[in-house]
Amino acid sequence: MRAGFIRFASLAAVLCGLAGMAVPVAAQETVQVSGRVLQPGSYDWQEGARLRDAAVAGQVRADAYFLGAALLRESALEPQQRLRTGVLFDLSQGLVHAQSRNDQPLQELLQRLQGQVEAMPVTGRVVAEMNPLAQQLLRNNPPLRAGDRLIYPARPDSVRVMGAVQSDCTLTFDPSTTVLRYLRQCPRHAAADPAYLYLIQPNGVVQRVGVAHHNAEPANVAVGAVLLVPVNPSRLGSVADELNEELAAFLATQYRLGGRFDD
Repeated sequence: MRAGFIRFASLAAVLCGLAGMAVPVAAQETVQVSGRVLQPGSYDWQEGARLRDAAVAGQVRADAYFLGAALLRESALEPQQRLRTGVLFDLSQGLVHAQSRNDQPLQELLQRLQGQVEAMPVTGRVVAEMNPLAQQLLRNNPPLRAGDRLIYPARPDSVRVMGAVQSDCTLTFDPSTTVLRYLRQCPRHAAADPAYLYLIQPNGVVQRVGVAHHNAEPANVAVGAVLLVPVNPSRLGSVADELNEELAAFLATQYRLGGRFDD
């Protein structure tokens, strides 16, 4: 455990180089920094410390992928657990509806999604600006909270397509490739919504994007993004309004979906 997590970045950087400076603080009173950093570890949290202080103390490497970096916060765990429970409940209700209609393809799709969500952890990830340079602006540099974790990944080289597709696809990232071109490379399921998808950027921001002829709209896809093809609401019955949106929101908390992490 590293001593004295300090508000001022320059002093924090100096302290990071001192060996053998452990202090007996409770685990919940620390901030952890890991991944592509030169000084990974736990730092003593102090009132008034900000996000950039942790980035500087951990000495984030130049090859870290800031857009895919994650801030995990303990206060976000409980609402995300409720969100996950709601998604699983909606999937189970959708399964009952599919079984009542003897819709075998939809049953198989919902069972696959159910298994995927059950395997995903509740992370506590919250959207935050993770580029230390951008954090020099106060609006991008919020206060840290005790128990925060910062994880900086390597830059990925792919985009993932999942949801109402025949099978999940991991596609090579190309900055010139549009949403529609990625979508064409990953055949959709018969129960897919033909009009929309959810674009989940590596920083956890979610955008609903039109992909049909009548509503197609441009959208920039960052490397490490996830394209979630939603289930057609007409096939879902009473859970149609909640399932796709809540599933997209939960996937946005899964910082490992589109990138590589070294924690």
